[in-house]
Amino acid sequence: MKKIAVRIISSAKIYAPVKIDNLDEKRIVPKMMIRRRLTRNSKIMLYLADKCGFSGGKIVYASAFGELQATVSITDSIISDLPISPTSFQNSVYNSAPSYFSLLNGDKDEIITISSGRNSSRDALKTATLQALVSGERVLCVATECLDIDRINEVNSCTKYLESGVAIVLEIVQNSENSYELENLKDDGVIDSLQDLISVVNMCELGKNTILVEL
Repeated sequence: MKKIAVRIISSAKIYAPVKIDNLDEKRIVPKMMIRRRLTRNSKIMLYLADKCGFSGGKIVYASAFGELQATVSITDSIISDLPISPTSFQNSVYNSAPSYFSLLNGDKDEIITISSGRNSSRDALKTATLQALVSGERVLCVATECLDIDRINEVNSCTKYLESGVAIVLEIVQNSENSYELENLKDDGVIDSLQDLISVVNMCELGKNTILVEL
C-alpha cells in the first residue's frame, strides 16, 4: 500500500435528525424552476460545495443509498399502475447531485460517483486523492445521504440523522513530512457511509489539515 499526502483546502459537514432546516438554496440556486427540481441530496451537495468555496473542477461524489425519494416515487407509480414522473426518473440516478452542480455552474470537468456501502466516503477519499495526483488539480470530495422516506423508522437502524452530508476540497502535497495519519474521529449517530470523511473534517477542525491517504 502507498500513502499519499493531501492538504485539505476547505471542509464542511451538516446533518439533522429529519430534515436540514436551511440549505440556503434560494441564494445558491436563484432560478425557481431549477430549484424545484433539485433532490435533497442535490441541495445538500450544493450547500456543502458553496461552504467549501468550490465552484468548478473535478468532483468525486459518494452515496451508499443514492436518491431514495425518487426511487420510492418510481416504485410507487409502478405498483399503482400510474405513469412514472419524468422528474423522478431523471433524479433517480446516483450522479443526480453532482450533475445539478455541473449544470448550475457550467462545470464541464470530470465527475466520478462512488457507492460502496459503509465504505463509500472512504473509497471516495481514495478516488479523489488519485484524481488530484493524476491531474495536479484540486478536487471536491463529497458524500451525502438522504433517508427521509415513508416508514423509514420501521427499518432504520443505522443512523440518528436522516439527512447528512460532508465535503472536502483537497490537493496533493509533495512533502509528506508534516502529514498526519488518518484518525478515527467519528461523529456519533452519523451513518457509517459518511464517517471516513467526517473524520477528515474533524481532523481539520483540530488544525490537522495535511493527512496521509492510503491507496
